Amino acid sequence: MVLPLSNIKPGDTVRIVCLANEGLMAGRLHDLGFEPGAVISCVLQKRRKNIAAYLVRNAVIALREEDSRYIMVKEVRA
Repeated sequence: MVLPLSNIKPGDTVRIVCLANEGLMAGRLHDLGFEPGAVISCVLQKRRKNIAAYLVRNAVIALREEDSRYIMVKEVRA
């Protein structure tokens, strides 16, 4: 099942399927490691869900919900 990155919870691990956003932000996300095929984990989510931190390329990157909803992911099965 494909869903937006903004829907995952801390502790979840997913694989990026595609970026649904074009333009400057998509380029910046790609530079940070948010690219198709990358495996990432949610490590922290603020209470109000407007920001979350993700482990990608051995670095923790925080994204606003408005940006993470354009990253489509699929659950990684153990």
